[in-house]
Amino acid sequence: MQPLVTRPLTEAPGCGYEKPMKSRFRTILLFIALFTAIGLLFFSYYVLDDLARHQTGTALPRFIEEMTGAYTALIILPIAIWTARWVPFGPRTWPLALLVQLGAMIVYTVAHTTLMAITRSFIFPLAGLGQYHYGIMWYRYPMEASQDAIFYAIVAGFVYVFTRLQRARESEVRAAALQTRLARAQLENLKLQLHPHFLFNTLNAISSVMYEDVAKADAMIAQLSDFLRLVLDSSGVHEVPLERELTVERMYVDIMKTRLESRLNLRLDVDPTVRDAAVPFMLLQPLLENSIKHGLSPGREALDIAITARRAGAATVIAVRDNGVGLRENGNGERHGIGNVRSRLAHMYGDAAAFAIAPANGGGTEATLSIPFATIEAAES
Repeated sequence: MQPLVTRPLTEAPGCGYEKPMKSRFRTILLFIALFTAIGLLFFSYYVLDDLARHQTGTALPRFIEEMTGAYTALIILPIAIWTARWVPFGPRTWPLALLVQLGAMIVYTVAHTTLMAITRSFIFPLAGLGQYHYGIMWYRYPMEASQDAIFYAIVAGFVYVFTRLQRARESEVRAAALQTRLARAQLENLKLQLHPHFLFNTLNAISSVMYEDVAKADAMIAQLSDFLRLVLDSSGVHEVPLERELTVERMYVDIMKTRLESRLNLRLDVDPTVRDAAVPFMLLQPLLENSIKHGLSPGREALDIAITARRAGAATVIAVRDNGVGLRENGNGERHGIGNVRSRLAHMYGDAAAFAIAPANGGGTEATLSIPFATIEAAES
C-alpha cells in the first residue's frame, strides 16, 4: 500500500487557503501604512507648533511620542473592531450596544495610555533622551481618553457601516443565487414537460402504423431508440451547438418520414457562421412537430419543411417554415409545444430573445426565433 502523503494547506495544489492569507497580509500592511501616516501627520503638527513658538530640538521626542502613540493604537485596534462587529446596533439593541461600547472604549483608552507610557519609558533612554516623564497618570488617563474616545467612535462607526453594507450585499447575493436556482428549476421543469409530450406524440405515431405495417413500426421504434439515446446523452444540458441541435432534429424528422415516406421533406439552409452557435437543446422539435402534425392535411401530397439559420448582428436567427395548410386552416394557435418554446426563451434570455409564428408568404406557416449569438465556450464562461 502506498504511504499516505500529507502536505500543509499552503502546499496543496489548487487550495484556496493561500488567498485568504494573502488578503489578510495585505490588510495588515494597509493598516500599518495608515497608522504610520497618522503618526507622521501628528508629528509634523506638533513640530511645526513648537517651531512657531521658537522651541527647537523637539523633533526626536515628538517623533517618538507620536509614532508610539500611533503604533500602540494599532496594536489594540482589534478591541474596537471586534466589539463593533459582534455587538449589534439596532432599534432594539442600541442601549445595550452603547453600554458595551462604553466599556470597550474605557478598556481601549486605558490600554492605549498604559502602552504609550511603557514603550516611551524604554525608547527615550535608548535614544539618548533620558528618562521619559509622562506626568501624573491619574490625570493622564482622562486626558488621553478624550482623544481616544473620538478615535474609537470613528472606528466603531466605520465598522458598523461597513458591516451593514456587507450584510446587505450578502443578502443581495443570496437573493440573486436563489432567483438563479429558481429560474434553473423552472427551466428544467419546462424540459421535463417537453420530453414526455414529444414521447407520447411519437408513440401515438408509431401506434397508428403498428397494425398496418409492422416493419415500418419496428423501424420507427429503432429510430426512436437511437433518438432517445442521443437525448439522454444530453441530459442536464440547456444549450448545445446548433450543428448538434440540427442532428437531433434530423433524427426526429427521419422517424416521422418512416411513417409518412415521401410525403415529408426537410431542407436545411444554415450559414456556416452559426453552426457553432449556442441554442437551447431540442428547441426546434416542437416547431417541427407543430408543422408535421398540423400542417399536413389528409388530402395533401407532401409537406416541405425548411430550416434556415443565419446571423443578424449580435443575434442568431432561426426560422422553421412549412408549406402546409397554414395557421388559419389548422386553427393552430398557441399549442403546448409553442408555449413551451416561448417560456424557455423567456427564462433563458429574457427580453434579448424574440419569437413569432405567422402565416408564411405563399401559404403555410413560419416560426422565427432570435437569440443572442454566442458559442458554447463563451456561454459557459
